[in-house]
Amino acid sequence: MNILLVNDDGYNAKGIIALEKQLNKYGQVYVVAPKTFMSGKAIALTIHAPIEVIKYDDYHYAIDGTPADCSAFGLSCLNVKFDVVISGINEGLNITYDILHSGTVGACIESLMYDVPCIAFSAEKNLDFAKDYVSFVMDFILKNKLLSNKYCINVNFPIDNIVKGIKLAKVVQRKDNRYFSYDGQIAFPKRDIDNHLSYPKDSDVYLVNEGYIAISFLKKDFYSETLFNQFKDSGIF
Repeated sequence: MNILLVNDDGYNAKGIIALEKQLNKYGQVYVVAPKTFMSGKAIALTIHAPIEVIKYDDYHYAIDGTPADCSAFGLSCLNVKFDVVISGINEGLNITYDILHSGTVGACIESLMYDVPCIAFSAEKNLDFAKDYVSFVMDFILKNKLLSNKYCINVNFPIDNIVKGIKLAKVVQRKDNRYFSYDGQIAFPKRDIDNHLSYPKDSDVYLVNEGYIAISFLKKDFYSETLFNQFKDSGIF
């Protein structure tokens, strides 16, 4: 298996170094990661400027670009037929609306544009704990033949250092708020976190707080066939 390993925390991030070690037993790993911290870049691409590439060897590259750039570069420039793109381990969960901002997930969505299956791995702050369960998740995914170029497999490890198992998760809209406070000169990012117990028991936010590895499946576009048909039949258009 040829594995393209990317992330959004940067080439020297603890999570990607740990993930590479865990993935080596599944095949040949090629690392393409941003030169610097690129969290929150979603699926942004560098379009109007060239990208500097630092080649350490045939299997390790750092680029001066976004996480999605990393996937695009690896899939189009390395002359390798990749079986899967794996992103992470991100330092910070990618659940609920965080998925929309996530460079970790964005790198995976870009791989779907190339018809390559993908997996995003994320944990809160317990990377040393999470890395020990990468093989557990990989074996589960491969055993059940979950890899597909039709969706992203989004994996989030539990917040506390305990794993009760793997569960299928719904992505829900979290009720907490992300906003800025402003003192007249500088705007400071703020966030109010809501209690997970107020969410459905099959939701991603509930499961990671209750000791489960949460797996959700993400599509590559925002288009809704249901809404198309709803408005087509409405008589408005």
